[in-house]
Amino acid sequence: MTLAPMQNPVQFKVYFGGLAWKRQGGGKTIEIDKADVTAVTWMKVPRAYKLGVRIKDGLFYRFIGFHE
Repeated sequence: MTLAPMQNPVQFKVYFGGLAWKRQGGGKTIEIDKADVTAVTWMKVPRAYKLGVRIKDGLFYRFIGFHE
């Protein structure tokens, strides 16, 4: 089985102060401070993995498209 290349490549960075997610070629950057994180989940989804991050104000971010 051959998979099509990812259409919206992104940059995902985990650093000492938190994490950041940005589409390559422009767009909005999502930055989450480590002090705001209340829960993290890692889950297998069809053909990829998903990272879920819940923050203090109740928002839940889903980052999909990670490889094993």
